Amino acid sequence: MQLKPGLYQHYKGPVYRVLQVAHHSETDEALVIYQALYGDKGCWARPVSMFTELVSIHSEDGAVLKQIPRFEYLTEQTAVLEVAILDVVKGQASAFEDAFKHAQSIISSMDGYISHRLRRCVAVPERYLLTVQWQSLEAHTEGFRESSEYQAWRALLHHFYTPLPTVEHYHAEDVFV
Repeated sequence: MQLKPGLYQHYKGPVYRVLQVAHHSETDEALVIYQALYGDKGCWARPVSMFTELVSIHSEDGAVLKQIPRFEYLTEQTAVLEVAILDVVKGQASAFEDAFKHAQSIISSMDGYISHRLRRCVAVPERYLLTVQWQSLEAHTEGFRESSEYQAWRALLHHFYTPLPTVEHYHAEDVFV
C-alpha cells in the first residue's frame, strides 16, 4: 500500500508528520516512520496496516458507535529547512556555545518547530552552521520571528554575530540521495 507523505492527525488529536515507509529487516513488513509535531518531537514506527486501519469508538456501555481511521491524512505540507551561517566575534565561541545551550530551549518550544542542529566549522573556528527544521515557512517567519520568544533568543545570541547572518529557507526533502 502506498502512503502519502505529509501530515496526519491521530484519532485522539495529536498531529504527526509521515517521514517515510521503511521495511522490517527480518520480516519485510512495511513500517510507517512518523514524527510527533508536539512535545519532544519523537519519531515512531508502526506497521502500515495498523497505521491505516479503522478503530472503533465505543459508548460507555461498550457498544460500537462508529469506526474511524486511526490516522487521518491532513495535507501534503512539507517541512522547511532554515539555514544560517553564523560568524561569531573572535574569541567568543565558547560564550556563544554556552548562550546557545540556553537559547535552544526557546526555539524548541515553538509551535511548528521540528528539530535543529548547530555545527562548528572545521576551517574557521568562529563559524557555525545552524539548521532548523520547521513544519512550514510561516512557523519560522511569523510564528517564531514575530513572537516574544524570538526577542529572548535575539537578546541571548545576536550580540555574538559579526555580521548578522543571512537566513535562507530550503525544502527539507532531499533532491538526490
